[in-house]
Amino acid sequence: MRNTILAILVTGVLGMAWLPPLFTHGACTAEFDAVSDQLQGAKPELLSLEAARRYLAVHGMPYQLLTAAQCEAAPPADVDACPDGALLVGAVPVANRVCRYYRDRTVRFQLRFNRLSQLVHIQTDMNPYRILKLPVADFEIDLGK
Repeated sequence: MRNTILAILVTGVLGMAWLPPLFTHGACTAEFDAVSDQLQGAKPELLSLEAARRYLAVHGMPYQLLTAAQCEAAPPADVDACPDGALLVGAVPVANRVCRYYRDRTVRFQLRFNRLSQLVHIQTDMNPYRILKLPVADFEIDLGK
């Protein structure tokens, strides 16, 4: 009897660990969209390297400046191709604790500039949400969406 109660308790606790990501109601995607929309909406304020640096500093968005040579020598993990000019890479922490655990701790961004220090590309990234597949029922659950 004691072992049965203990097994039920352990199973219940483990089952509860899967419940939080089911009830985020899109909070994780909303946090990603907020950063992405903020940067896309501020595009007129990010058109030059110096203007972008000022914007990021004013809005408290930490970043790292990489020259083209630094990027080529040691490209950051998320960078597919280094630009001809500078690259600003940064990350905004995710506020929702459930999203931080089940999806990603940060929303990462890249601002790519050409040799004339003009903005050529804005990119935002966040790990995709995990999908729990139940093959028997042909059913999928999005965790941390």
